[in-house]
Amino acid sequence: MRTAQFRRYLKENSSSPEEGELLAAKMVGRWRSGAPLALAPSQDDPALAADAARNNDFTYREQDPGGRRCPVGAHIRRMNPRSSPDDSVDVRRHCFLRRGTPYGPELPEGQLDDDGAERGIVFLFMGTDLVRQFEFVKGQWTNDGNFAGLETEQDPLTGNRDGTASFTVPLHPRPRRRQYGQLPRFVVTKGGEYLFMPGIRALRRLADLDN
Repeated sequence: MRTAQFRRYLKENSSSPEEGELLAAKMVGRWRSGAPLALAPSQDDPALAADAARNNDFTYREQDPGGRRCPVGAHIRRMNPRSSPDDSVDVRRHCFLRRGTPYGPELPEGQLDDDGAERGIVFLFMGTDLVRQFEFVKGQWTNDGNFAGLETEQDPLTGNRDGTASFTVPLHPRPRRRQYGQLPRFVVTKGGEYLFMPGIRALRRLADLDN
């Protein structure tokens, strides 16, 4: 995770810390606390984020079909479109379980220069079909904007880009929008493995069962 580079981009493309926080939320789809833009479009809501029964209880079709709250190209909306206004995305065929844990020290608040420390996230994706789930989401929803009508745009956080990509934020009233250009690569994949469950020992145990 190129945290310092992400902070510099926010600073260079906003006129105040508050605007920078909003831009970060637009790119992610959630505020720093985890509150979703679909339910908290104007400011962060830590109480909402802490409520497990509410912070995922939304669909874009109902709360934000046009992407004025959470842009269509935002990270969480790409990784899980939930529901499409025109039913063009069959989310159930492609979703999978994901869990992540961070590693490395946090970059001190306000620091804009890289301190050389290794920091990032180890992600675990669990599914039943590598091609239809993980590889489809990474290839189509992350690195291709066509599914959302965004042409060549990629995920603003994890897209595989070369520094010339852009990110579009719809404005009110329609059809106004703001386009942020020259997005650098904020996340670099260091490696990965495909692992299969259950393991050989568990399969042998299952084969030895009478029923």
